[in-house]
Amino acid sequence: MDLRVLSREDIFSPRPEWRFEPEAPDYFAMYSSLWGGIVKDPALMLIPLDDHMVHRGDGIFEAFKCVKGHIYNFDAHLSRLENSARLISLNLPFDLETIKEITLKTVAIAEVKDCRIRIYVSRGLGNAFSCSPVDCRSQLYIVVLKESVPPPYYYTDGASAITSCIPTKASFFAQVKSCNYLPNALAHLEAHEKGADFAIMLDQQGYLAEGPTQSIAIVDHQKIFKYPRLDNTLKGTTLLRAVALAEELVEAGELKSISSSDISREEAYNSLEMFAFTVGIAVVPIVKYDEKVIGTGKPGPVFRRLLKLFQRDYTENRELLTHVPYDEVANG
Repeated sequence: MDLRVLSREDIFSPRPEWRFEPEAPDYFAMYSSLWGGIVKDPALMLIPLDDHMVHRGDGIFEAFKCVKGHIYNFDAHLSRLENSARLISLNLPFDLETIKEITLKTVAIAEVKDCRIRIYVSRGLGNAFSCSPVDCRSQLYIVVLKESVPPPYYYTDGASAITSCIPTKASFFAQVKSCNYLPNALAHLEAHEKGADFAIMLDQQGYLAEGPTQSIAIVDHQKIFKYPRLDNTLKGTTLLRAVALAEELVEAGELKSISSSDISREEAYNSLEMFAFTVGIAVVPIVKYDEKVIGTGKPGPVFRRLLKLFQRDYTENRELLTHVPYDEVANG
């Protein structure tokens, strides 16, 4: 193999081969506190290799979305970001209001109304690839991405899931939305190799915990909406919204009650309905789990009601919608 020393021009040419994107790129804009600004060229959306988030997974992140020019449930994600930082003794490079302002301006500069947004806070550069975080200075990275579109069959026919052989993270680490996602990636790979849509990891006691990027819940035969205890899983923002929305179904008599409790695989197999929740999909019915048919084997009534409530929430719940200042940013 012939190797050569590359120049900046080789790496950052207008359309470098290593960063080829179609005419409609998936990446719209990135903010970096290292540079103190925003780039729109995907070839410049880079993080230094010696940032501890890269070589140690020492960082945290949040993923959320913008719907019709409004960021949904923004404060809940910022609050969880702050909690993750506190748990791992990571100093945020800015206060939450400043992070919010930078995020809104980055989305506005991206000039898209419907998109995904990711906030990363890294431990930062320092100590020449050492594991030690001492003397590192935290950094903030924000990326605006193309909106993800789940497969239509998720909602028309339902999804499948398997129990993963990958153990979930211990309770302390489960509470941190860290950039160390190796167990999650392996569980996702396992689901793919077994022909399933989702993998479900179990906690240390063998109860249902969560998917690689999904929260899980069921409706049992008593019409109780159940989800795993949150001391063993990440506090999913979409799940918590589902719990709040499900209160409407309790009031309407469509559910008896809501409960956070241990859920065994056997209880899940015998449930009336089973769900996966995450930002990108809202709620998806799981109609087959470990090759066992859930309920009728089709999306059920609670799923349909929750999906409609989420769709309403995305556009009508003004308390959870943060306007992106497109005009203000465009006009300077």
